Order: sequence, then structure tokens, then C-alpha cells
Amino acid sequence: MSRVAVETDIDEVHRLTADEYHQIIESGGFDEDSRVELIDGLVLDMSPKTPAHERVIRFVLDRFIAGIDLDRYSIGVGAPLSLGNSEPEPDLAIFDRKRDDPYHPATADLVVEVAVSSRRRDLRVKPRLYAGAQVPVYWVIDIDGRRAVLHSEPSDGEYGRVEVVTELTAPHLGLAPIPVADVLAVSAR
Repeated sequence: MSRVAVETDIDEVHRLTADEYHQIIESGGFDEDSRVELIDGLVLDMSPKTPAHERVIRFVLDRFIAGIDLDRYSIGVGAPLSLGNSEPEPDLAIFDRKRDDPYHPATADLVVEVAVSSRRRDLRVKPRLYAGAQVPVYWVIDIDGRRAVLHSEPSDGEYGRVEVVTELTAPHLGLAPIPVADVLAVSAR
């Protein structure tokens, strides 16, 4: 199917509210194979999952299961967050079990995105969303860039600290540091 380029002003785009998005989902407006997420009211296609992407997710998930208090925290895999008129679906997230949530959790204690073709969105758009939701630590594992970027110290919709790291850390969760070299080695198998 060919796509037709349409020139438009951004003001001409209809942005969905979270409620409208939920109505579309609940009415079956997306088939079960649709991989989309709501970002700033726009329904955006999600990147396809590659074998390297999935290997990294499994590797980090194993570290989470072994390293966090599962009585206190739950782990979401591709679980959406309700952030105003955005519902990103991070690859991994850790949630406090005591927190009450709206439609989906409104924040997390840690969010992880594994970037293959989603690097631009994961590094430029999503930090603002997660910082605005007071997610204390956000990791982007950039497979193609062979690096990991740790975001911390959220304030006023931005992360005060953004750094390329050699270890992925989340001391507030009691999680042992995860060497980035080990994560990237898994992606290359």
C-alpha cells in the first residue's frame, strides 16, 4: 500500500484524549496485531521487535526478577502508563504494588526502553513524558549506538541528569548494577 504525503499544519491534526483512545481500544478499533501507542494525543506506530531487542529485554527482565523485592514491586513488560494524553508502552517498567492507578499506572519506579529503530523517540520525546510523571530513573538501552543512557533527577518535566553510563543502576530499588557491556553482548548474539 502506498502512502500519500499530505502537507498540513500541526493545528489541523486531531489529537485524541486518553478517554477517546481508550474508547477506540475498547470498541475494537485496533486489531490485536496493532502495535501503537498514544504520545501527546497522537497514535504512533511502535517499532518492530527484533531478535536483539527481545534478547535484551529478557536479559534485563531476568536481572529484575533476581534483584528486586517482588513482594513490594511488580514488573511490567510492554505495559502502558497513563500520562495525561499519552500512553507510552515501555519495554520494561517496575511498579510499586501499593500505588493506586487510573486506567493504567500513572508512574513507575523505573522505566526501560530498548532502542533499535525507536532511538529518536526514546531519547527526545519520552524523557519529557517520564520526567513529567516523576519516574525517578529512565534507562534507554541504545542497541545500534552501543550505549546506555540513564536519566535521573526528574523536575518540571525534564531530567536534571542525563548521562551515557557503563552500568545501569537503580539503587532506590536495591537492584545490583547491570554492566552495559553485558547487556550489549546479549544483543549481538
